[in-house]
Amino acid sequence: MMARVRPSDHDHGLPPRSQSSGSLKFDEQAQLAEDVLVGGAVNNLLLENEGEEGKWIRREIKCRECRSFVPVASDSSDDDVDDRKCKCGYRLSEHKPDPQTAMDNGQKSREGAWEYNTHTSPIPTNTFGEIEFVGFGDKVAKYVRVDTDTNMNVMKKLMTEKWKMERPNLLISVTGGAKNFLMRAKLKEAFRRGLMKAALSTGAWIVTGGTAAGVMKHVGEAVRDYGLTAEGRVICIGIAPWGCVQNKEVLIDPEGKGKWPALYRIQGEVKPKQSFLDPNHTHFILVDNGTQRQFTTEIEFRAKLEKEISQWTTNAGSDAVRVPVALLVLEGGPGTLKTVMNAIKNNTPAIIIKGSGKCADVLAYAAQNIKETEVRGTDAKGRPYTETIGEIDENLKAEIKTMVEQTFGAKDVVQNANFVEKCVTKPHLISVFELEGVAGSITTGVDMAILKALLKANKDQVMDQLRLALAWNRIDIAKSEIFTDDRPWPTGALDDMMMSAVQLNRVDFVDLFLDNGVSLKDFLTVRRLLKFYNEIPKNCHLYSLLLKVKHKHAAQRQRFSLEDVGFLLQDLLGDYFQPDYLQENDKPKLREMNADAILSAHLSSPPAAAAAEKNEALKDGDIKLPRPAQDLFLWAVLMNQQDLAKLFWREGNESTAAALVANSLLKAMRRDTDDSDMVQRLQKNADEFEALAIGVINNCYVHDEQKAQDLLIREMKNWGKATCVLIAVQADNKRFVSQTACQSLLNSIWMGKMSQDNGLIRLISSMFIFPLICYVIKFKDQERLQSETYTPGKSRKALDHRPTLKREMTEAQFSREATAASLKVEEERKEETVQGVNPSVEEDQPKRPTALEKFHAFYTTPVVIFILNCLSYLIFLGLYSYILVVQLSSTFHFLEGILIIWVFTIFVEEMRQLVTNYAHSVRSKLVTYITDSWNMLDIITILLFTVGMILRFIPNDTCFSFARVVLSLNLVSFFFRILHIFSVNKELGPKLVMIRRMIRDLMWFVVILMVFIGAYAIASEAILYPETELSWKLLYHLPRKAYWQIYGELFLEDIEGDSTQCTNDPLLYSGYNQVRCPSEVGKYLVPVLTGIYILMTNVLLLNLLIAMFSYTFETMQNNTDNIWRYMQLQVVMDYSRRPVLPPPFIAVSHLLYLCQCLARRCCLGKKNSQPTNAFRKRFLNHQEEKKLVQWENIIADTYLTKVEAREADSVEGRVKVMMHKLESMQTKIDHFAEVQSHLIPASSTTAAPAPSISAAPLQQPIKQVIQMPPQLEQRLGSLEQQMGNTYQALSWIMQAMEASNMTCGVSPPALESPTKQKDFKDAEAVKRRKEKKEARKRETKLRQEVSHQLESRLKLHVVARSPIYPNCFVCRFPVPDDKVPWEVPFEDYDPVDYTADSILNKPYADKIDLIEMPVKDRIGLIPFNNFDKEAAVSRISFEGQYKVVNGLPLNPIGRTGIEGRGLLGRWGPNIAGDPLLTRWKCDTKGKRVLSPDGKPVLEFVAVKRTDNKLWAIPGAVCTQAEAISLPGEEPWNVLWKYFTLEALGSLMDDPKSKANIDAKLKTLSEKGATLYQGYADDARNTDNAWLETCVVNYHDDTGDILYNFDLRAGQGTSAVSWLTVSSKIGVVLHGSHSYFLKLAADKLGASF
Repeated sequence: MMARVRPSDHDHGLPPRSQSSGSLKFDEQAQLAEDVLVGGAVNNLLLENEGEEGKWIRREIKCRECRSFVPVASDSSDDDVDDRKCKCGYRLSEHKPDPQTAMDNGQKSREGAWEYNTHTSPIPTNTFGEIEFVGFGDKVAKYVRVDTDTNMNVMKKLMTEKWKMERPNLLISVTGGAKNFLMRAKLKEAFRRGLMKAALSTGAWIVTGGTAAGVMKHVGEAVRDYGLTAEGRVICIGIAPWGCVQNKEVLIDPEGKGKWPALYRIQGEVKPKQSFLDPNHTHFILVDNGTQRQFTTEIEFRAKLEKEISQWTTNAGSDAVRVPVALLVLEGGPGTLKTVMNAIKNNTPAIIIKGSGKCADVLAYAAQNIKETEVRGTDAKGRPYTETIGEIDENLKAEIKTMVEQTFGAKDVVQNANFVEKCVTKPHLISVFELEGVAGSITTGVDMAILKALLKANKDQVMDQLRLALAWNRIDIAKSEIFTDDRPWPTGALDDMMMSAVQLNRVDFVDLFLDNGVSLKDFLTVRRLLKFYNEIPKNCHLYSLLLKVKHKHAAQRQRFSLEDVGFLLQDLLGDYFQPDYLQENDKPKLREMNADAILSAHLSSPPAAAAAEKNEALKDGDIKLPRPAQDLFLWAVLMNQQDLAKLFWREGNESTAAALVANSLLKAMRRDTDDSDMVQRLQKNADEFEALAIGVINNCYVHDEQKAQDLLIREMKNWGKATCVLIAVQADNKRFVSQTACQSLLNSIWMGKMSQDNGLIRLISSMFIFPLICYVIKFKDQERLQSETYTPGKSRKALDHRPTLKREMTEAQFSREATAASLKVEEERKEETVQGVNPSVEEDQPKRPTALEKFHAFYTTPVVIFILNCLSYLIFLGLYSYILVVQLSSTFHFLEGILIIWVFTIFVEEMRQLVTNYAHSVRSKLVTYITDSWNMLDIITILLFTVGMILRFIPNDTCFSFARVVLSLNLVSFFFRILHIFSVNKELGPKLVMIRRMIRDLMWFVVILMVFIGAYAIASEAILYPETELSWKLLYHLPRKAYWQIYGELFLEDIEGDSTQCTNDPLLYSGYNQVRCPSEVGKYLVPVLTGIYILMTNVLLLNLLIAMFSYTFETMQNNTDNIWRYMQLQVVMDYSRRPVLPPPFIAVSHLLYLCQCLARRCCLGKKNSQPTNAFRKRFLNHQEEKKLVQWENIIADTYLTKVEAREADSVEGRVKVMMHKLESMQTKIDHFAEVQSHLIPASSTTAAPAPSISAAPLQQPIKQVIQMPPQLEQRLGSLEQQMGNTYQALSWIMQAMEASNMTCGVSPPALESPTKQKDFKDAEAVKRRKEKKEARKRETKLRQEVSHQLESRLKLHVVARSPIYPNCFVCRFPVPDDKVPWEVPFEDYDPVDYTADSILNKPYADKIDLIEMPVKDRIGLIPFNNFDKEAAVSRISFEGQYKVVNGLPLNPIGRTGIEGRGLLGRWGPNIAGDPLLTRWKCDTKGKRVLSPDGKPVLEFVAVKRTDNKLWAIPGAVCTQAEAISLPGEEPWNVLWKYFTLEALGSLMDDPKSKANIDAKLKTLSEKGATLYQGYADDARNTDNAWLETCVVNYHDDTGDILYNFDLRAGQGTSAVSWLTVSSKIGVVLHGSHSYFLKLAADKLGASF
């Protein structure tokens, strides 16, 4: 950071600094001014950081500035009258005059109410950028000052696009105490860790108030201590009121360009009504409404922002859900109660941290002691609907009231207690985190409490729960809360979730879905597979690879197809691999499917002409793939998602081949990228799959050698018709090839049908002495005959069905593929059927091979072919050497003809190898052939021979001499070719690889050496022989001396010069015929240069070369075994396919091979016949092949189980388990220590004053009375009676013994009379009766209070004065209870004007907007208090005559804080109808249920509204025609419609059920009684439009009509149910419906 220079105070107009001792103290104003100046200087240097972000912020985001000065009344006594304070909090001097209404020093400003929306104006913000907290390290945060009315879409763009904040999967809103408070150390630690764990594991945003105090400070410290990740800090957003930020001046840039950064200090005392920003937040949004030092001004903005974020979708792929919001509550006051109540009202779950104090403890106590009741009903589809509601009894209400009074004081006790009750009446939305659970047990962390609360809030939406868990990547939550044993999952229910889990690489979720019914065969369709490949990120390596392939093969296609994937696999693996995506004869033909049509068919509706094409695309997209696990495995490997790939590898078949293909793909992808980190990851993953392939094949070899060999050479149709050996060879997988299973296969193929015991001498001697083959050479059949005991009557197959005990597994673990016990490791060897062998032929007994069969087996063995070719090649080299040294002359000799024929047969053999390699296309065959270095040597050798022979036959002596040279060099290349034979030898083979690697090192060394040679050669030549003539000989002689001096030839005679042997005559030395004399300077200087040159080359560079060679040798020596075995495999593969006869006799074999090819091409019947190949085995018996694959799967699962057990038993695994146990033990020890510290006797401590409830965790003021179960009480009573009888018996015995003089001289023991116990029992009974009587009195009093409260709430229309208007963020003007009536003056009353746009187009709504019209035009326009004939609606109120002022009707109850119509259609009264259907609540026996006060309990039909999620009485606002008939005597005609629409739903669609329901309702309609007609307290009411209702009670006294009455949710409702009429119902009802229920209960004499 640049040095900061303090500018002089005089230059900047600052007051001079004091020179007194006080100047040594901290001068806050001076420091603030310095920060402003230094920040400006730094800002000028770093302004380029602003970029597009700053320009966009200046253009789109505003702040507010007060334009009208409204003085504070109490401020008139200030000394400075000319600089009074405005109601906005700023002084007069801090105001800027409005351009339109300029102020004259405040004299023209009006005094009265001040509102931000009328007295302030928005201006472009000048406060944004980056804030650096001085003294807190390198912590830098983004900040911006925004207008309180800023559009949320602008905020969305700011956060996601300009600030580059990744979308959250969860929003945690933290609220609570704004002042500093203390928490127990253990609870604080649990809160910090849990909050950060929840944020880190789910990708959550945390929203707080942003200041360094109270709960915000605790959150900031949690981010500081535990919120750091590799990607950065946890996103923690602070939303604070701009006017309350202390030292906010340093954040302002007067030029409006922002500060990058702003230097912000947190020091000094906190000023009143201000607070510092917390340095641990990552982003700050400073909300400005033009005021200063006024808290809570940001609450509305924060609510709107959180609501906007909750409408976003999570980062969960196609199954993304809206971002869930959770409210975390710590401590807090009455304001926190209101926040929690509003959150619960908006169905936002709240998590209460019990033990943090005050509000949190009150809510926690209420939530934990509420009685939960289930409400059962039906939804719109007739499915059962269950909701849990809280029921609050009178005792709990009294306790809550007492706790509220002790916590918050005596002010607003009833209101605050009512807030608490409303908060806990929805138990599924409120959760309590308690550090110590039941019986002192340790509970789960805060993170689990947060996540479980969100799941509990969506408990009826299981799929939404699962989507949330998937978005959070919390598999523990999914297992414990969602995937329970009692929850079935239908087929296909989890397919969409599986899709998202695979795309998001949620391996644990994929595994969980597979364990819970997801079938890959049903899940993976062509469309889903195409989506996988087309929805990969563009920055993914696979995307770039597919894009190259698509541009190469089908650039016009928009999307990637499976054909592109097939071509990519071929490019990565090689042409030998034929993927299913490119097969044309398979069904389904994946290559021909149109990816664009399939992916777009279900998204759009094509025209009629394209309907057929769309249907075909839909059918193609729904085709299920035959091997889904393999397809998903390949996708995961290409995406480099290792854990997911291993999961699908385990799910699929052919484990060895799959692991080898993955290894090959990852190695190929590593070669196609330059990213070093990706290269390391790809190499690591490739090595892991290589280890899996090696482990599986080794375990297979241990159990059955023959089957393991069959797995290695089996042609796999599912894997491109390749074999495991071929895949390993093409991928240069030396480790796999060097395994025992592969080497056993090589030895078996190398020796053919001969035994391994045949030595080299036997083989060579038998090659020339043919009869020895029958007597000396051992064959495998003979050994098998000698080792087996032949039993007459048993077939060969029966003999082969013997147990292989030595290789049998003793324990096997089965995976999903091993579905039956019959698939366990086979104990019998079976003979596989190979192509070309008739499977029906079965020998009854083993036969000895005939002499002809022995000869054929001997000479077709690869080892014999190899020896014959070696001998033939040695003869060829001898013949070639003889011709060059002895016989080569201008006269053609017949030996030269033999040599030419011999070389030609070698050329033909090379062509055969080119044609018959494993590649398919001509280009791939050429590439495969050329990449082999030995083939390149063959090409060079044959070309040199051809050139030499052409020159040899040109009749020219010079050409003949050149021919001799070329042929001599050609002989050298032929000699080099013999090195290939050495690769078979274990000692010589690795040395060849070392030589190759050293030559590569030497080439790079020569490049360095040429620099030194060139520099020295040119410098020495220029000094020794100046002005040399340019010629070709100069280029030859120039580097000559420098090069040979490396090897010790110094040429000192030439350098120092000998006058007798050199000359200075240009004619003599110009042709380099005589040595030129060196210059005089060169004689002395060049030897010095020569010494330095030799020192650098001979000593330094040559030793460097030796060190390089040593390193290469050591590296290769450690891997000698793998190298030799790999080279041996190549030799075996080469000679296993070679013809039997060596060159030149190989021409006969070539002719036979040509005839066979022509026969296969001409004869269609033999089209599939191919020459036998020892490295490719094709099964004709598919059952045998299937058993072999199943056997491999079992071995693979067993191997994985052993690996997991080995890892768990390793030192690292044991350490992990031990650490987990130690942490658990430490937690328990800390808990016990804390509990013990709280159990210290009171007598051992000194008396101290009790801490206040506001400063410490709240203690329960009232003890809970534990009620004894009736059964236990009866048993205790019987025991008391038996004790009384026993006492009487013992007393009688003692008296009898004393009367008979049978005493022992000791006084009898005193027995306590049971009468005393009875007296005590009677006293307890009296006490209990007294307590019950007092409880009844309290209950009666509470009921009276509830009744009075309901009436007063209706009279004051509390609901109509809710702070936020429904379905929007419009806030009402706050109206106190005493200011509600219009008669009470309220000068500051300034209601908000709001009429919803959605209501304007409704047919029943008034078309006239009276607010927008002038007063004179709207007076008398609508006939209020009369029948409106034009609109055909009654404007008459049930409440009587209402006031009309300036043409606007006034609410008959009073002010609501908002004017206009809101969501109501008509000005004035909007008449509604509410049919209240009731019945008596009965038990299972049909008897009426009685309440504790002896009154019967009433039930009513309730519907759950979809607009506000509240339960309500069915009903609606009447239309014009209905409003006419409603005030009449027959309201049922209107109410019947509302009831059937909302409470019966689709039941009325069935004619039969409709007739039955109509009959019952008609009978019930005759019993209707009007219960209430008047004003309805509704949240939609405004000053000029309100609801009035007519409530008619239809009561079924006998239960004959409504007892078995079916209900179903209908229009505008999500559920319908029978609810209990009670003040303890625990359900917040819509509007004033609770009051209507009370009226019904009073009328029917029911309990309430």
